[in-house]
Amino acid sequence: MNIRHYRKDDVPAMRALWQRVFNERDAYLDAFFALMPDIGGAAVAEDESGRLCGAAYALTGYELLAGGESPHLGYIYAVAVDESARGKGIGAALTQYAAAICREREAVIVTTLPAEESLYAWYEKSIGTKHVLRRAEKLVPARRSIDIMKLTGTEYMLWRENMLRGKAHVHLSHPMLEAQRALCEAYDGGLYASSDGIFAAYRDGEQLIVPEILCAQGIPDDTAASAAAHLGCREAVFFTPAERGGEAYVASDTVLPPTTVWNLTLD
Repeated sequence: MNIRHYRKDDVPAMRALWQRVFNERDAYLDAFFALMPDIGGAAVAEDESGRLCGAAYALTGYELLAGGESPHLGYIYAVAVDESARGKGIGAALTQYAAAICREREAVIVTTLPAEESLYAWYEKSIGTKHVLRRAEKLVPARRSIDIMKLTGTEYMLWRENMLRGKAHVHLSHPMLEAQRALCEAYDGGLYASSDGIFAAYRDGEQLIVPEILCAQGIPDDTAASAAAHLGCREAVFFTPAERGGEAYVASDTVLPPTTVWNLTLD
């Protein structure tokens, strides 16, 4: 088994693997691979015949803005191993290689968002991500009470940084925010503003998933409910940072302020 940096000519095989493992929509994959390498690098695994059978992405378009400092963050994303090659330690090796790529690209902190609770221990063993942010979930029924308008990535970034000024938060590079916008739009959503704030959202059947919602008054229920109605959903689910309780969200190899606002993690 050979694990190495990806090359441009690997992209068709990487994309095909991603589709097999995650069943992603084409519109998002088009945008994601068009943004590489501006948003990061990747590790790939080849079997003895030279066939690409695994990949892990090392995204580095993030900075932690907290306490006057701005260290770069690396984010391990979309670790995938072909079904025929599982059970051989390839996933762990890819994850470790991707973490090294993050360091090569000047990341001071390495993070990831495990797909399920049981994987937090696996990532801790693989790359030492034992420090965890937490978030609380809230669900509201659709109810139109506030006007909603769509934003470009640049507009959203300006609003976001203004609303988060003075708070510990993760700043996204423009290409990284474009990847987030592409993900939301591929699933019938996007980046939006209301009269009280901004939010990112996408559809999952009749439910609107709102990974980030920032409101000037600090009460996002009306905006989330109006967003669900605007996008034709039955209800909206949104998340807020939680210092304790709630669910595990992002795992890091370095302690992050517990109130860190991240939200836009592509997962």
